[in-house]
Amino acid sequence: MNFLGEALNPVTHLWENDIQKTNQFIYSTDIHVLYGTFEKEFGRFGFLGGFRAEEALVNTRQVPTDTKIHNNYFRLYPSLHLSYKLSENHELQLNYSHRISRPEGDQLNPFPEYQDPYNLRQGNPKLKPADIHSIETGYQYKNKNVTFLSTVYYRYLYNGMTSITRYMNDTVLLTTTENLSKSQSIGLELVLTTNINNLVNLNLSTNTYYNTIDASSLGYSSNKSTVTWSANLSAGVNITKSTVLQITSNYIARRLTPQGEMMPSFVMNTGFRQEFLKGKAAMIITVSDIFNSLRNNSVIDTPELYQSVMRRRSARIIYAGFTYVFGSQNKKKETQIKYDTQF
Repeated sequence: MNFLGEALNPVTHLWENDIQKTNQFIYSTDIHVLYGTFEKEFGRFGFLGGFRAEEALVNTRQVPTDTKIHNNYFRLYPSLHLSYKLSENHELQLNYSHRISRPEGDQLNPFPEYQDPYNLRQGNPKLKPADIHSIETGYQYKNKNVTFLSTVYYRYLYNGMTSITRYMNDTVLLTTTENLSKSQSIGLELVLTTNINNLVNLNLSTNTYYNTIDASSLGYSSNKSTVTWSANLSAGVNITKSTVLQITSNYIARRLTPQGEMMPSFVMNTGFRQEFLKGKAAMIITVSDIFNSLRNNSVIDTPELYQSVMRRRSARIIYAGFTYVFGSQNKKKETQIKYDTQF
C-alpha cells in the first residue's frame, strides 16, 4: 500500500516528501502447507479424518520509518467428522475442527488515517491470527424436498481479532485491532431447507448461543457473558421456469464486544430475475435494504470512555443489470441473487 504526501518547503520553495504523510507499506505472506484426508464407510458408520500442517511466514515493512516486523508461526490443524445413519433419511453427526482466521493487510498497516480531527484509525502489524476450536454434534433429516439439520456446538476462540478504541490524547481517539485473550460459545443451530412443489424454495436458519468474552489481555479484568441469537431467511418463488422472485432477510440480536456491545441489526432485500434466450441472457433487478433499516450501532462503555456510534447508508440501493453468457454453459448456473449490504 502506497500513499505519497508532499509539503511545500518555506525555505527552498520546493515540494518535498513529508514523512508524516507518506505511507509505503510492504506486506507479504508465504504459506507452506502439507495436508491429507482419509474417508471410509463401515456400514452405517462414516469416517472422515484430516490433518494439516502449516507454516506461515509473515513479513511487513513500513518503508518511511524502515520498521520491519516478522510474525512467523507453525500450526497443526486436525479435523474429524463422524456420521451414523439411523435410516435412509435420518443421520447423526459428530465433528471436530481447528480453523484459523488471518488478519488482512489493512488490519496490519500501521499508517494512521484520520477519519476526522478527533478520530484516528491505525492497523497493528503485530496482530496474530485467530484460532478456533469447534466441537459439534447434530441430527440431520433429509428427503427429496426437505433438509433439516440441528447442531449443538461448543467453540473456543483465542487470539480473536477485535476493534479497540482508546484515548490517544485529550481530544483524539485511536481505533485499532488487537488480539482478544479468549472467547467461548455454546449454542444451537437450526437449518431448514425445503422445496415446495418446485414453486417455492425456502431456506431458514437460526443460531442461539451463550457467549463469554475474556478481555484480560486488553486491560479488562472481568469476564462478560450474554445470550444472543441471529436468524436468516431466504425465499425464492419460481413464477415461471425463467422468472424468479426472491426475498432475503437477516436479523442479529444484541451481542458483546470487549468494550461494550453491538446493538441489534435487521435488513431485508428483494430481487427479480428474468431469463431470455434459453438461459443465455438475464435481466436482474434488486432492491437492497427495502425498509432502509440497516444500521451498525456500537456502544463503548468503559471507565475511561463512553461512546455511541451509529453507521448507516444514506439510502437503499436499487440495481438493474443485464447479463449474457457467451459460448457453452458448462458451469453450474448461479441462481442466488446477490445484494449490496456494505456500508
